[in-house]
Amino acid sequence: NAGCGPVSELSFELTVTRADFTLKAAADIPLSGITALSGPSGSGKTTLLRALAGLEPDVQGQVSFAGEDWTDLRPDQRGVGYVFQDARLFPHLDVAQNLAYGARRRGTDPAQIDAVITALDLGPLLHRRPGTLSGGEARRVALGRALASGPRVLLMDEPLTGLDRARKLQLMPYIARAVASFGVPALYVTHSATEISHLADRVLTVAEGRLTGWLPPAPRLLGQVINAAPGQIELEFGGLRLWLAGQGEPGEVWALPLGQDYLLSTEPAGLSNAVLVLEGRVLDSEPGRRWIGIEIAGEQVDLAWHRGDGAVPPNGTRIWLSLPRLQARPVQMAPDSD
Repeated sequence: NAGCGPVSELSFELTVTRADFTLKAAADIPLSGITALSGPSGSGKTTLLRALAGLEPDVQGQVSFAGEDWTDLRPDQRGVGYVFQDARLFPHLDVAQNLAYGARRRGTDPAQIDAVITALDLGPLLHRRPGTLSGGEARRVALGRALASGPRVLLMDEPLTGLDRARKLQLMPYIARAVASFGVPALYVTHSATEISHLADRVLTVAEGRLTGWLPPAPRLLGQVINAAPGQIELEFGGLRLWLAGQGEPGEVWALPLGQDYLLSTEPAGLSNAVLVLEGRVLDSEPGRRWIGIEIAGEQVDLAWHRGDGAVPPNGTRIWLSLPRLQARPVQMAPDSD
C-alpha cells in the first residue's frame, strides 16, 4: 500500500490516463542520493515526475513521502523543488532575485541561499540577467532556485537537455554536490547513459507507461577530497592523489564513476590514451560469466570482462584498470560512514 511504506521512502501507486497513453506505476523509492528514471522518449518518465509533484491532472492512486500522505496535497504543499528541461528563469529578474523568489515563497532561511550560491559557484553570476547567461550557467541557476526554496525532494526532468557533452560533464558534479551537500534526495529523469553512470545511485527503468525494474548504479571508486582550489579538487583514493575539475571542500567524499569505456587487462600497458591506470587483483571469476569481481584502489567492484571465448582470469590474478577520462562526483554518505 502506497500510504503505508517506511518513512525513508517516497511511495506511490498511480494511474494517469490520457487519450493515447496510460501510465500505471507503483514503487518505493529510497529518500537518499539520486534515483534515475530511465527509459526511451515517450515512456512516461516526465508524466510520472509531474504526477509526483502534483502537476498532472486526472491522477488516480496514492502518494506518500516519508510516511506523510501527499495524495490530496497541492504542488506548493508538497515541498518539491522542480527543475524543468529548460531553465524557465524569470527574464526580468537578475540571478540573485531569481534565487530569492523561491526562498521567499516558502519562507526559507536566507542562509539557505548563501549555501546554494557557494555550492553551485553562483557568486559571479548574481547581478546578471538570464538573457546574458550561457546554457550551462542558466541550468545552474535553475537548480539553485529549486534548492533555495529548501525542498524536501528534487524532481529533475532532463535538466541537461540541449547541452553539448563538454557542458554536461561540467555540470554533473554540481548536481551531485548539491544533492550531497544539502542532503536532499532527487529523482532524475534521463535517457543518457553518461548521466546515469556519473550521477545515479540507483536506476528505475520505464517503458510504455510501466515501471520495468531496478538497475544497479555504475561501478565507482570512493575517495576523499584532500585539498581544494577554485574549480579544482585534489582527490585521494587507494593511496593515489589526483587533481580533478570540481567544486568541493576537504573532507568531502567523492566517487570516481567508471562508466562504460574503461579497459581491463592482465598486462600493465593499458590504453595508449589512458589518463589513469590502476593495479588490482581478481577476487571472483567464473568461466563464461561476463562480470568479474576485482579489488582495486581499496574498493571491491564488479566489472565487465570482454572475451569472446568466455575465458576469464582466475582468482588472484593481477589486473590493470585503464581509464581514458576522469570525472568525479560528490556523494552523500550515511551518518555512520567512515
